Parts: sequence; structure tokens; C-alpha cells
Amino acid sequence: MIYDTLKNLTVYSGIAPEAVALLAEKLPQLNSDTPNGKIVLIEDKLFILIQRYNTRSFEESKVETHSNFADLQMLLDGSENIGYADTAALPCLAEYNAEADYALFGAEKPQVTFVDLKPGCFAIFFPEEGHMPGCGDGSEVTKAVIKIHKSLLK
Repeated sequence: MIYDTLKNLTVYSGIAPEAVALLAEKLPQLNSDTPNGKIVLIEDKLFILIQRYNTRSFEESKVETHSNFADLQMLLDGSENIGYADTAALPCLAEYNAEADYALFGAEKPQVTFVDLKPGCFAIFFPEEGHMPGCGDGSEVTKAVIKIHKSLLK
């Protein structure tokens, strides 16, 4: 997991050079008025999902993992808590779904480390890293979830 500010995004170009170059150009253009939907940067390999939703309590949340994509999660408006968890000791709630590229796990609070995700900051979760997005007090957020295919990672 990486947590940083958008102004430092290019520091991570060694991890995914092509993806970071495209994202460094595109992400600063996004804002709270960007419409919901999918923005494709590289077909089937790099895309942005703009989402609006209300955050939920820890008890309503699940830890998720992906096998084929890393997630770069960046808020455009609002505030949420996003968690990181080692899934090795967590109970599996939904086995890996290859079509949707996710598995779900349950967790107790001590098993999850949270950071406050705010506009201008991002968190990157690599394939197989457990993460719990969308936690908070029920307030609305606007978020960009960037999916980076593992073939773009070094």
C-alpha cells in the first residue's frame, strides 16, 4: 500500500511508468463535477471509475482484494477512511470471482489499519493487498478509482 498526495504521483513512475505518465496528465483534470462513469486510458488495462456514494460504517464494510488490477483510490470531494489489512488471517466471505476480479473478507477493527483519504491524496493497493474502502460517517463522497492492470506494473 502507498498513501501520498497527488503532487507526488510521478515519484512512483518506476512502479508503473506508462500508467503514471498518463495519470499525471489526467488526474489533475478531475474534480467534484466530473460525471460518474468510466474513463478509459488504455483499453482493458488502465481506466478511471468516477463514483458517488455515501460512506458506510466499519461493520457494514468488507475487506476486498483483486488479482489482476491494482487500485489507486483518490477522493475528489468529501472524506472517507480507507483501510489496509493482511488477508492471511481473515475469514473469506466470498471466494475470488475471476470475472469481477475480487474476493471479500471479514475483519475485526484491530486487523485493519486506516488512513484518512481526503481530496488531493491517494492510496494505492497492489494486487492481492487487502483494502477496505468507503468507511466513514455516512457522508457523500465523489471518488476516482483507477484500475491499473498488473501487466503495467514493474
